[in-house]
Amino acid sequence: MQEITTKTLEYTDVIVEKPWGYEYLMIQSSTIGIWALHINEGSQTSLHCHPRKKTGLILVHGEAQIGFLNNSTMLRAVNKLMIRPGLFHSTKAMSPGGIDLIEVETPPDKVNLVRLDDAYGRVEQPYEGPESQKPLSDDCIHLDIPTICDRNEYTMKSASLIVERVDVLTPLKLYKPDDLILVIEGGIFSRDGEPVLSEGDVVTRSTIDRLADTFPLSEEMVYMVVREK
Repeated sequence: MQEITTKTLEYTDVIVEKPWGYEYLMIQSSTIGIWALHINEGSQTSLHCHPRKKTGLILVHGEAQIGFLNNSTMLRAVNKLMIRPGLFHSTKAMSPGGIDLIEVETPPDKVNLVRLDDAYGRVEQPYEGPESQKPLSDDCIHLDIPTICDRNEYTMKSASLIVERVDVLTPLKLYKPDDLILVIEGGIFSRDGEPVLSEGDVVTRSTIDRLADTFPLSEEMVYMVVREK
């Protein structure tokens, strides 16, 4: 089984400053990257897409407006949205004090970025370089992967983050049906080996229950539960 590590290129142990706030890497492997973002009140990311990766957004604090090319939707914590490759989207903080969210990239590739509109003059510009980096602060969260049948727990604003490694899905029964589950490693597969729930997917516990009635779990699965405290 592939080891998951936080040691990844130039984004390890730094905060990337953005005109709308900041972000930092929580953990990354060769197949998935998990980032923490803070967006200042009234600020928003560019209208952008990732042509070759899927993106999961988990809002853990505040209220956000998620914009697309022709419409938008509101998201309130704790909630999630999955974004397919190539879908243009932006995130705007609507709450006093801004918003905090987790962004999941599969596969991890910060240069896979196309900006269409941007309030800060970054249209068609690449991802921020070393000049936008500063050291991590003490309140930044690094996710560690536990041993089998163990858990690591963290707090991010008004949400609890619980990381577990399991070989059966019984521990998930401890959580509410609408608690969010992010798959970090492994997943659920069809009898032919096709993934029906894979790394980077964010679903509710009730969705996993429904899939597990028919499809088997991989040998092991690492997931993160995101729920209100």
